Amino acid sequence: MKIKLFCCMAAVAMAFTGCAKKPTFFVDPEWTEKPTSVTVEFTKPMVENQDDVKDDLEEYADNFSAWFKAELTKDLNLVTKNSVAFDVVEVNASDLVHEKDSIQTVEFNMMKPMAMDGEGYYLVLSNVNFSRREDSYENMAYSQNVAQNGYGAPANNSMATAGPTIADNGLWLYADYAYYSAKTGNRVAFGHWNIKSKFAYAMTRGDWEKCVLALVKKTLARTPILKNK
Repeated sequence: MKIKLFCCMAAVAMAFTGCAKKPTFFVDPEWTEKPTSVTVEFTKPMVENQDDVKDDLEEYADNFSAWFKAELTKDLNLVTKNSVAFDVVEVNASDLVHEKDSIQTVEFNMMKPMAMDGEGYYLVLSNVNFSRREDSYENMAYSQNVAQNGYGAPANNSMATAGPTIADNGLWLYADYAYYSAKTGNRVAFGHWNIKSKFAYAMTRGDWEKCVLALVKKTLARTPILKNK
């Protein structure tokens, strides 16, 4: 019923905007209580190229989870201005219950703690993956220039001479997440994020930090956690 309500609201929004975007998250509209405490559980984050960790986070080359935990803790406290008590812990995927849900035609994967204590909330981050990638896409300025002026006659546009494609280098962070009420055991929010920190020449520690901060901000957004912070 709650998912249907969300879809109806999305449909109304689409009618005004004239475009349809795939949903990436859901927050139960009945979740209005600002938590005083949140237990954050995360499964071991995966890194596509371990050499990147050695280059940028040398002291964590053999324990990337420790860096991820420290960044999560720092950013959660930063974004909430220490208004919520967070307990961040790494857990094994085998100790969680795998669940699926969907919004419209988009399916989401998430994990739920087998047991939850107290009356606070739980946030579970799963399928966390860091990947350095190069994405290529069509250079629209170049294509429009060719169409208007023909080959060999570039317009006064620096992008028009950059070639038919543009390549973006970036560090990508993928993650699934879900919030649960310890009191009721119900899931109150969930989603999936694809986050990218672009870099021109070389990846640095700052790119890793930007990705985690963006993940924290997106995961907290539109939840009562940020009420009256």
